[in-house]
Amino acid sequence: MHLLLSLASFLGIEVESLTARLKRNAVALVAIGGFALIGVIFLLVTLQTAMVGWLGPVWGPLTIAGGALLIALSIFTGLQITRSIAARHSTERRQSAEKTALVTTAALTAVPMLLRSPLMKSIGIPVGGALAALYLLSKPGGHRDD
Repeated sequence: MHLLLSLASFLGIEVESLTARLKRNAVALVAIGGFALIGVIFLLVTLQTAMVGWLGPVWGPLTIAGGALLIALSIFTGLQITRSIAARHSTERRQSAEKTALVTTAALTAVPMLLRSPLMKSIGIPVGGALAALYLLSKPGGHRDD
């Protein structure tokens, strides 16, 4: 907790004014939520009364219950689809990171062996330097003397 207070003072945030503002907003948000809940309840009572008048005392409430269950099922299905997409993206990112780590490890392991060979010393390093210079000079942001 002391770390958060020192971090807040470092960032120029006054903790007392922040907590007071949050308390004021919390009271207002609770009041808004309570009145919204009352409004939803009265809308449901009105819907139930209209459905009873239209479909009867048994089928009206059953229709409302079926609609609510259908909405809940569609929200649940959407949530499951979102979770599966996120899991697939996470798996793809992890596999990509593993491949990158494997290639990097293989390259780091092979470089000392290649640098010891006489062929690499006489041909490979100059050719690699020339290719790197050519690549850097051919980039759109690179500097070229025309």
